This record gives sequence, structure tokens and C-alpha cells, in this order.
Amino acid sequence: MRYLRSMSVVTLLLAFVVLTSSVLQARVPAQETAAQHTIFLPLVQAPAAVPLFGIETNLGRLSQSAVRARAAELGATWVRINGVLWHHVQPEAHGPYEWDVLARLDRDLAAAHAMGMIPTVIIRGAPSWAAVNPESFCSAVREDRFAEYAAFLEALAARYRDRVVYWELGNEPDVDPRLIAGDSPYGCWGNIDDPYYGGEHYGRMLQIAAPALRRGNPNAKIIFGGLLLNSPHTTNPERGRPELFLEGALQAGAARSFDVLGFHGYSLWSPDGHIDHDLSTGTPWDALGGRTLGKISFLQEIMRRHNLRQPLWLNEGGLVMNCSVDTNPNCSLDNFLPTQAEHLVRVIARTAGSNVGMYAWYTLHGPGWRDGALLDGTQTPRPSFIAYKHMIATTSPYHRVVPMNYGSEIESYRFDQGPTVVDVLWRREHGTSQVRGPEASFIRATSVDGSTIPAQFVANEWVVDVGLSPIFIERRP
Repeated sequence: MRYLRSMSVVTLLLAFVVLTSSVLQARVPAQETAAQHTIFLPLVQAPAAVPLFGIETNLGRLSQSAVRARAAELGATWVRINGVLWHHVQPEAHGPYEWDVLARLDRDLAAAHAMGMIPTVIIRGAPSWAAVNPESFCSAVREDRFAEYAAFLEALAARYRDRVVYWELGNEPDVDPRLIAGDSPYGCWGNIDDPYYGGEHYGRMLQIAAPALRRGNPNAKIIFGGLLLNSPHTTNPERGRPELFLEGALQAGAARSFDVLGFHGYSLWSPDGHIDHDLSTGTPWDALGGRTLGKISFLQEIMRRHNLRQPLWLNEGGLVMNCSVDTNPNCSLDNFLPTQAEHLVRVIARTAGSNVGMYAWYTLHGPGWRDGALLDGTQTPRPSFIAYKHMIATTSPYHRVVPMNYGSEIESYRFDQGPTVVDVLWRREHGTSQVRGPEASFIRATSVDGSTIPAQFVANEWVVDVGLSPIFIERRP
């Protein structure tokens, strides 16, 4: 809420600058050159960026008192909600829209707005009368039912025009429904047998969906369903080529039918060693810079080839357990949770430093899928919640985030706040390094849980130790 209020002040100031400039320019005689006149305008600081910090909650959870209280405490900007199911709202062909089934969504949206959060809502599912596979709710929409789908989307956007701007079409659509359950909350548009894995079909859908949502709400923003993007190059022919799903949608002409490109990034925790799980994934993404930076690079290259400038959002991610104490005695929450907190800080800093506009951790409410949530089963904060809360409070508001150079051993990202900056950094490998700067520039250093890290002051410089665990250094540029 504080962010929204500060933005409104900046917006008014910018409007004053533009208006003043226009009026003064209009008074300058046409034959006189600009060099003959100096116009002094009010000094206005650059507006803050919309913070990328987000969370996801399952439908109906954000409005629960315990979860809502933790969301307010966390201070995230975005909340992703999954979502709206077409087959629930319109189960019968040509039947009425049963809006009452969206009561939980209505409560969640009310909670989000009361906390000043920006909601993004997923639309998925197809009623049997409109589904490619009528035996499954996890199915693409038939093309001969696109008109009915468009009518539903227009009505939906109109109904929520004052509450929802961002609509996401599908969740991990690049998964073939044959690989998952019929009521799966993800997938459903993929097609192993298609050269573009069903992407062209999805792209044709976007071309009718985007105008429909914008008719319902001219301010609507359409999010390309967050891609699972499991691999940059699938080698098993029985799995098709899901990495070509986006290419297929663009080949079908959907380049102007979405405003944001979503993608997802999960890492699996290994209990054997303290490592950077975003880089050491054991997948082909490692060769491209890891799961986060590798996927960003992969998608940015596709966007460049198609001359697209839509922002990227990493709108679902996390670190989850992938082991059992029955097979590995080190597989315990006590070992997992501190590593998860460190992972959260690293991936969000990398995401922000790559000019990605939003990051949503899955999920806020606990215990979460494979214990990936920020809260436990009693909705008590885990170390990852504490780390996220500290990161948000320490780095916000900021104008931009850029990579920094503290030497080859260190990975670092600077959150530029104007008169001060916050550098988030960690050592790339095990061990300890020292970072330093002019003594007068130092404000404080903290760990992922907010604890103060002591600095040494030697020869007019501050010196701070840094290891594999991220730290925050607040300083003057």
C-alpha cells in the first residue's frame, strides 16, 4: 500500500512536468530557436520500479485469516492465484455463467486489494462440450468452440474489470495432458505428436482470447501461460519437443496477443552438500548458466529473433524436497529449510538483475508441494519466509537492479534506491572471501535472516566476509 501511495505522488509530479513543459513550449515563437530560451522544470526523482516480489496461493487460501496475516507481514507486491475454471463457470453448452462458483476468488481478491497487492489470475480448463478431449478437464479448447470461449473471457474480464488487470491463460500449457492427471492444475495444451508441441493451437487461441479480454476490460493485460520449459533440448523422441511450444505460438501469429511472457523455475534440493541448487541442477540448463539465468537467456533469444519486447515474468518457482529420509538420513527439514532460504535470495536477485518484472514463490501457505512453502502447516514462518521478508524490507523501493563486480569469486546484484544502494552478494564456491569499499560508504551488512554482520574498518575501508550464503550490504554508491 505504501508503494501504491508513493507511486501516485510521483505520477502527479510527472504529470505536472509534462503539462508545464507543453505550456511553456507553446509560448515560444516558432521562429525562435531552442538555444534562445532556457526553461527550468521541477526536479523530479525517477519513479521507483514496481517491485518484482511475489507469491502464489491456491484458490481460497489468501482470504484465510492466518495466511492473510502472514501475507500482510511479508510485504510482497504481487499475488498469483490459480484461479478460474471455465468448466466450473459454464458447465453446459450455451448455458448461463455460474459466477457463484467464484466466491473463493472474490474473497481472495478482496484480501489482496486490502493489502495493496496486485493480483494475477490464471484461467484454465475446458468444459467437456468444448474440450479437445471431452473425457478430461485438462484439455485444450477445440477451435470450433473458440467463439464461446471468447464470449466467456469477455464476460469474465468485464465482471472483474475493477479487480483484475492481469489474466494468465493456462498454467504450464507446454505439458501434454496424457502425461498428467485429468484434473491437473497445470498442463493441458501440449501435444507430443505435434512438431511444435501444440504451441500453434495455443497461439491461435491467444489471438481470439486477447481481444475478448480487452473488450471486457480495455486495460486488461494478457500473460502467456507460465511455461514449464523442462529442457532447452529434449532428446527423447517419445516426449516430443515441448521447448518449441513458444515458437509454435509465435508461428501461429500470436506475437501481439500477449503482454507478458511467463515461465517457471523449480530446483530440487540435494541433501548431499551445501551447493547452489540453481546452478547445479544436473540438467542441460547448467550449461546455459543454471535454471534461472539459463531459462531467461533461452527465452530472450527467442524474443530477439521475433523482435518482441514483452517483459518476462518468472511467475512460479521455488526449491522443493526430492528425497526421503528412508533412503537418505540427511533428508530432513532441519537440513533443507536453511538452504531453501539461501536459494530464495539468490534466484530472486538473479531474476531482478536480468530485468525480469516479477517473481512468484510457490507457495505462501504451508506446508506446500514437497515442503516448498514459505510457511509450515500451522502457517508459521519458515526460514525462507524470514529471508524473503528481510529482502523485501531491505531492498524496496528500488529504481533498478543491475549486476555488480566485487571480483570473480563473487556474484552480486545492486538494488539502486537512489541516495543509497543495497548489494546482494555471495561467494560462487565454498570458502570465504572479503569485500571492501570506502569507509564512509558503509551503512550496515546483514545475513539472510536479518542478523547484523560485523564489519572491520581498516585503512579507511570497510571489510566484510562473504561465503556461499548470501548477504546484504547497505551502502552509499
